[in-house]
Amino acid sequence: MSKPTDAPSGAPDRDPVQEVRAHLEQAMASLDRLREVLPPPSSMRPPDAADGESA
Repeated sequence: MSKPTDAPSGAPDRDPVQEVRAHLEQAMASLDRLREVLPPPSSMRPPDAADGESA
């Protein structure tokens, strides 16, 4: 006899929307932390000629 807590991650008692929401919240929190420690994008942007594309 298995307990509901012993069920695999694909068990029907888990709400996939809640799982995805939790992952997204973690990702957003990680992005927020990166924004705090990284310099602004304008200071990291390479010159236009360095992107390897020609007009």
